[in-house]
Formats: sequence, C-alpha cells, structure tokens
Amino acid sequence: MNKSQIISVQASAGSGKTYNLAKRYLYLLLDSGSHTSIKNVIAVTFTNKAAVEMKYRVMSYLKKAALSLDTGNFFDDLKLSKNEIADKSSVVLKEILESYDNFNISTIDSFKNHILKSCAISVDLSPNFTVERDYSGNLLFSLEIFLQKVQISENLRSIVLQYLSQYLMRDTGWFPKNNIYSEIEKVFKASGNTGKDVMSDEEISFRNEIDSRAAVIIEKIEEFAKFLPNIEAKRYYSDAVEKVLKSGRKIFFSMDIPARFAYETVEYTKGAKIDARSDELWNEINKEIRSLCDFYMENYYGIYSYIYSKVALEFDGQSKKDGVVFLNEINKKTVGLFEKNNTMPEVYCRLSEKYKHFLIDEFQDTSLVQWLGIKRFLEESLAEGGTFFYVGDVKQAIYAFRGGNSEIFDTVSKEFPSADVDKRYLKQNFRSGRTVVNFNNNIFSKENIERFLNEFYKGKDVECNFSKFIETYSFPKQETPEEHNYGYVEIDLIDKTCKDVEEEIKQRFINCIFQISERFKFGDIAVLCRTNDEILTISSWLLEKGLGVESSQTLNIRNNSVVKQIVSLLIFIDSPINALSFSSFVIGDVFGKAAGVESNELEKFIFIYNKGNKNGTFYKAFREVYKSLWNEYFEGFFVKAGFVPVYELILAVLEKFKIADNFPDSKAFIMCFLELIKDFETQDSGLKNFLEYFNNLKNNEESLYIKSVFRNSIKVMTVHKTKGLQFPAVVVPFLKLSEKAVGRPYFDDSGEKIKLLSISENLAKFSQKAKKIYDMEKMNSLLSELNTAYVSMTRAEYEFYAIVPPKSGNSNNAILLLLGNNNLISGTKRTYSFTEIEKDDVISDAFIGGYKDMQKYLERADRTLPDIKEAEKKGSIIHYALSKITSLKNKNISDAIDDVLKITKRKFFFEDVEFCREKLSKMFVSEEILNLFAYGENNIYNEKEVVDTAGKTFRIDKLIVRNDEVIIVDFKSSNSGKEKNEEQLRRYVSLVSEIYPNKKISAYIADIENAKCLPVQ
Repeated sequence: MNKSQIISVQASAGSGKTYNLAKRYLYLLLDSGSHTSIKNVIAVTFTNKAAVEMKYRVMSYLKKAALSLDTGNFFDDLKLSKNEIADKSSVVLKEILESYDNFNISTIDSFKNHILKSCAISVDLSPNFTVERDYSGNLLFSLEIFLQKVQISENLRSIVLQYLSQYLMRDTGWFPKNNIYSEIEKVFKASGNTGKDVMSDEEISFRNEIDSRAAVIIEKIEEFAKFLPNIEAKRYYSDAVEKVLKSGRKIFFSMDIPARFAYETVEYTKGAKIDARSDELWNEINKEIRSLCDFYMENYYGIYSYIYSKVALEFDGQSKKDGVVFLNEINKKTVGLFEKNNTMPEVYCRLSEKYKHFLIDEFQDTSLVQWLGIKRFLEESLAEGGTFFYVGDVKQAIYAFRGGNSEIFDTVSKEFPSADVDKRYLKQNFRSGRTVVNFNNNIFSKENIERFLNEFYKGKDVECNFSKFIETYSFPKQETPEEHNYGYVEIDLIDKTCKDVEEEIKQRFINCIFQISERFKFGDIAVLCRTNDEILTISSWLLEKGLGVESSQTLNIRNNSVVKQIVSLLIFIDSPINALSFSSFVIGDVFGKAAGVESNELEKFIFIYNKGNKNGTFYKAFREVYKSLWNEYFEGFFVKAGFVPVYELILAVLEKFKIADNFPDSKAFIMCFLELIKDFETQDSGLKNFLEYFNNLKNNEESLYIKSVFRNSIKVMTVHKTKGLQFPAVVVPFLKLSEKAVGRPYFDDSGEKIKLLSISENLAKFSQKAKKIYDMEKMNSLLSELNTAYVSMTRAEYEFYAIVPPKSGNSNNAILLLLGNNNLISGTKRTYSFTEIEKDDVISDAFIGGYKDMQKYLERADRTLPDIKEAEKKGSIIHYALSKITSLKNKNISDAIDDVLKITKRKFFFEDVEFCREKLSKMFVSEEILNLFAYGENNIYNEKEVVDTAGKTFRIDKLIVRNDEVIIVDFKSSNSGKEKNEEQLRRYVSLVSEIYPNKKISAYIADIENAKCLPVQ
C-alpha cells in the first residue's frame, strides 16, 4: 500500500470517487502491517446519501471477501492471499457489527456534532443539546427581543434611528424590520460558513459623515460649474455636473454618481486651451469623491454589523436556554473548542477514541471553517504517523454559496510542508459513453477555456488574471473503457431573432422528450435545471402532456391540490368566519366530486353573495341555501372541532369526502400529510397549533416531501442535487452561462473578524479596493457558473441534450462563446438493451397502495398492466392479513377474521380490504390449511427472516417449529408458476435444515385462491 502520509486525488466526473474512498478505507483496515481498528479511521462525505453508499460499499466488499466470493481486482494491491484477505475481512466485519458506533463514515456536520457532544461543557453547551436545521424562528424571535429593548434604551434607540435614516436613503419599502432580518440572516450564514465573528462599530454616524462630505463635494462642483462656460471641456462634464447639482446630496447616498467623475482630469475638445485651475479643481473633486466612496464601502454596513452583534447575543442566549445548536453553527463552535485552549489529548480523552487516518470526499466543497476544524485533528495525527486521503474535483466546486472554498484543495501541501504528498489524477470515466466524454473533453479543455475567457473579457476593464480558471481546467483529458464506444450529444441553439423564446424552448423541449422516449423509458430521463422556478416551469410543461414527473415541486405535499383543499377546510373549521378558505374548498374538486355539485353553480352563488352581502357571514348564507349539503358534509365537523385530535379529524374528512376513491393519484401525498400530523401530535396538539405549525414549515423540510413512488416518471431536479448521480439520458432545457451580480454585503473574512463591505459596480468606478473586489467576485461567479455547466453536462451515461437560449437574464448567453466552433451534434442515436436486474424472492421494499410492503411478483402473461397492479395490490393485502394471524387454536374463526381485517384496514386505509373476508373464510374451511393454524402461538413465527451463506436475506411466510419437525408454509395468491414456487420452497427447506439439522423439514404451498394445501417434496 502507498506509504505517503497525504494522498490527494483529483477525480473528474464519473471516475469513481466513492470506489477509491472505499478502497482506501478497506486497505487501511486490512493491510498486514497496519493493525488499524475501525475506531481509528474516519471517512467524511458531503451528504448523508454518500455516507450510506460508502458504508454499503465497504460492507459489501468485506462480505464478499469474507465469503471468498469474487471481488475482481479490488484487493490486488494488498499483496495478500485470498485466504488472508478472507480472514482479515471476517475480523473487520465482526468488529463493525459488534461496535457499529465506531464505524466512522458520516457527513462532516455529523462528525463535528460528535466532537461537540463529547466536549459540550468545554464550550459552555448543555451535554444534551439537540441539533436543528431551521434557525429562522429563533433568529426572528431574537430580533423581536432586541427591538423591544430599543423602546427602553436610549443608546439602542439612537442606533435604530441611525439605521432608519440610512435605510430611507436607498430603500422605499414599508417594512424596515424585514430588511434588518434579511441582512442579519446573511451575516449569520457568513459567520457560520467562516467560523468568525463580525466586526462591529457603533461610533461612526454614517449618514452624517456622508452628508458632510457630500456638502464639500457639491460646493466644489458648483465652483467648477462656473468654469464650464469659459472652457471647452467635452459635453460629458457639463452633463455630469448638471446631474449632481440637480440631485443634490442624495445622489451620494444612492451612489448614482455619474461615471465621468471617475476621470482624474478634464478632457477638452480638439485644439482647445487647457485651463490649469479647472483641471486642479476637477482633480480635487475626483479625490473627494473617491475618498467618500472608500468611506461608503467600508462603513455602509457598520450599523447592520452592530445590530447583528446585539441580536446575536440574544440568539446565543435563547439557544443556550433551549439547549439547541443550529446546523449552521456546528463548525464554528467546533473551531471555538480549540480556541478555548483545549488540547488534542483532552479532546481525544473526551471522545474516548483517537483518529489516526482521515478520508474526505468532495473536498473541493469544504468550507474554510470546516477545514480549520479538521486541520487541528490532522496536525495531531500526521505528527504521529497518521494519514490523510482526500478526493474531489475543483471543476465541480458549485457550493461557494455555502462557504465551499476550492482553493483549500491545493493548500494542504503548504499547510503540512514536512509531509510526503502523493498527487493522483483519475482519468478514466466509467460513467459516460465515449461521445459524451469526448465532447466534454473538448468544451472544458484548457485551450478552449483560455479562448473563451479571452473572448468574454475582450474590451472589458478587468484587473484580475485568469490563472484560477486555467488552473482549474488544466487536467488530463478523460478516457473511457474500450466497451464505452457509444453516446450521443445534441445542442440546440435558439436564434436571437426569436420573438417568444420561452414558447420556442417549450416546443423543442417537449419534442426532445418524446424523441428520447422512443429509445429510453421516461424513468431513465433526467431534466436538470438551475432554479426551483425552472423546475416549476418544466414540471408544468410535462404535466400538461400527461407525463409523470418526479421533482421537488411535484413531491411537495403543499403543492398537491387535494392537500391544499383539505388545509382550506381545516382553516375554515378552525375559523368559520374565514370566507376565503370555505369558498375555495366548496368550489374545489374534493367537495364537488363527493357532493355531486358543479363548481360553476357554486361560483355563481359566491358571485351573487359577494355582490349583495357586504357584512354577512358566508358559511351561514351557504347553510341557508344548501341546507342538506351543509348537514351532510359540514355540520359534523363543527361538532367535532376542538374535541378530537387533528389526526382523527383528518381521517373523518377522508372518509366523508371519499378522497381515497376519488383521488387515487394523491394517496402518497395524503399519507405523507398524515405522517406529518402524527409527528406534530407527538409534541403538540390542537387544530390551530397544527395550522400554524404547517404554515411555518420551511419548504426544504423533509417532512413535506413524499418519497419517490413514481415507477416511470421523468426526474426534474436542480444541478446542485445531482452531485454524484448519473442518468441514462439528460436534458438541460436552459443551458446558460453568465456573470452574476456581486452579493451585498460583501464579507471580507481576511482578518480575525468578518468585515461587511458595500460593493457595487458604481462604487468600483471610484474605489480601487472596491474595483479589485468587484472584478474578483464577478470572475469567481463566472467560474462557479462554468463549474455548474460542467456538472450538468457530465451526468449523462448515454445521451446528452441541451437547449441554449440567446440570453441569460439581460446579458448575452456566454455558453455560446464557450461552445465556440465545436460540433453541436455528435454520435449516433441508438436503442440500448439495459440488463434487467433479476427479481428474486429476496426481501425488498415497494410502494403498494400507498404503503411500504413486500413486493410479490406475479406472472404477467396475457394480462394488462392495470390487472397486474390490482393483483399485486390485493396480493399484498391478503399476505399482510395472513401475517397477522399466528394461531387459531381455541379461537372463534369469524371473530379472528374480524380482528385481523381491522388491523389490515389501519395499514391499508385507502383500500377495500373486505375481499379478504371471503378468501380467509374459504381457506379456513379447508381442514389441511386450518391444521397449519392449530399449533400454539409460542411455536409459530410469521414473516420469519433467514440468511444464507452469501448474506442474502429471505422471508418465510410461516415457520412452525415443533419438537421433532419444522413446517414451512408459503402463501401464494395463485398456483401459477408452480415450478418457480416449488423451487423457492426447496431453497427455504435447504436453509432451514442448516438451522435445524436434527429435525424433519416439511414444506407446503398454501394456495389462497383455491384454498388448497400443496406439499412440496
């Protein structure tokens, strides 16, 4: 194994980052000379999903190696025999199973949380603190507390008055509190991303200083204006002077200063005589304006910084009181742990373990504060002979908005100059076809990037150089395995003369999707977008065509029409005077389908009511006109409101309006809504409280999203969600590239504390420091955009399509420059034969009728898809019912069936389970089948899991263990596929005979449909 202490792996798209991480992890544990325990190795991933995938890979390779199964060339570099590898793998597997908490593969936030938990008291935290993601409620509450203190503190009041005077200089909104919250939230995020506190200064009165400086400048401009009639300066000067004198001092608050004042000298018309005094005065004005702009840049956000520091004190106090640490703070607090003179031996003592080897995935997206925390551990481990293995791709650095800093990738060797560093480059692309890889090799080559930058910045006054760009894309071209001789790329350009660009994109996009569907399943297609707004647009286009869509917008229960209508009803029940909620419910599909009333009739009633009843109560008017409908559908809820749990209320609503029958496509959304209510009722109660809770949930809350249940739907997602993913066919309907606006405020984190600066294009004209920062940020934004384009264009396995609009916002779409003269259509469209995973009777989870249950595969010959789905659903329901009947010994069969149907209905709420009564009754008439339920419950195991020597898990429907015999029973909905069913039972017999070698093993197929018990030899 490589003995370098630090190994840096640059892994381009599809080159096997997770594979190499898993390989390194296992080599550290299995290497003959290392004797490394799992508790001494930690692997850090970017997402929870990546952590799960890596754990799976590690366990999978260990299991195969321990069982001497084929692992390819994975362990070849270990120089160990197959038996040695098997023995060592068994030892490691045993250690993982016995000490799973030491199986340290997690996200960086989980790792830092573990450290904080162990050392909580050292950083003044409760040892039992909880970690929460959403800080907005606490931050807003802290702002409210601060504003309350303003009312009784003269000092704080003067600060807020300064803020208001400054706010009115540039903003015209009616709600300054919203502005304060927006700005301090940005600062809170920046503080968490950098691990630094914010510099604050209350001494400077920004407005007064700008005012006095502006007065001096205007006085000099007025003096200069007197020279203008007598000198032959170019017209720009008189226009600039006139604009300032007309606007007065407010122009210096809005920073709308004419660009002509950035010139240090006066330009005269050709042949004109130069006036020394006017030149000297103009130069003085220029210097004064530059000085004012420097002051503006440095101090505009000073008042915000001071307010933030006060709000942050309230926030910290409230969080400490609640015993909460927010995810955004974890890394900062970990760095604070070491700043409080906690040495590594002390930290390791509290952790009760010592890390020697570190592995980090997606290192290019590591933030500065994350790195500072890890670096402290590395200093200790490397000094004692430990190792550091990190992998990433600076071309895929797209999380700068979260603090990700790709420059850290190359600073490791500088941070540890005495360590031996081995730099590697993974050139082989195992993901994509050769056509796709070659296309991206050309687009993102060093030569093409250099050409693109020269053309993009031609004629622009930019002071930064391109070295960062060139370095990012100066890596070897990717290669592909010999068998990857396939692929297709098509880039579709929208002409700049097109009058309706969005409609044109829509038509071309839909045509593209249908063409791809001729060779791929819809579920193989991924559509990649930049924003949630784009996702919403694309999803609506696809839904218009009746296509299934899987996206964050379509999976959010808040966006589901049925859930929206249920919530409207709940709002009305909670507050009957809310006419809007009641009217929106009664004209919706839920009420209309249940009551059989046309929506246009009710819309007409609402119109007449609104016209003639200005002071009445809408629901009372409805009750008078539609008395029978009111009594049937609403009166009962008025009686129940406030006396039953929200969950029970919702169940009553579902039953009353027959929502399960009328809206089968919304079952998953309703189930998710019910789960959310269940979670709510574990900590709170009451309809009003629930509605407030539901309304306040952030859109990124996982509880609002159903898990994917679409078997053949087009995936629509943002590019940022696709890191590490791949898809057979990829479409990017809005492929764009442009510089983004510089964020305000700009966070200067070069010092010990963050300094908030105001940076804008106008300020950059007058301030050298502002210009340097402005140009740097614009270039960084372009690099981030370029990286995002790279990520989106490297997700496709077989075919990649993109539509290029002529504009990106108000600017020309720079992707056209990047594409240059490269071929926009390459490769050949073809039909691919994907290898189907053979479906076995191994345990798996599937979504049947809105619930997780075991998938039962049925014969499909001569049957339509709806028939198959219905049969699968009924098969799952009857199997579940049977799994709840252990024994019928000394029981009334009819009563037992009643009981089990109640249990089954609770699980399959949306389904009709009554068909089970007839089938179960028929089965228990058969004496052979009834005998299988005649044993005592202590001897019977339903849904018993057994594991074979290869580690596969199987589930036996019913296992009856007697003194001298073991009986295996497998329930089948039909006896079709007899040979396959019998083979399955023989496999069970073989497995069970190894567990009970001295007992007779009998096996039976219980045919549910025909109520027969068939022995298997």
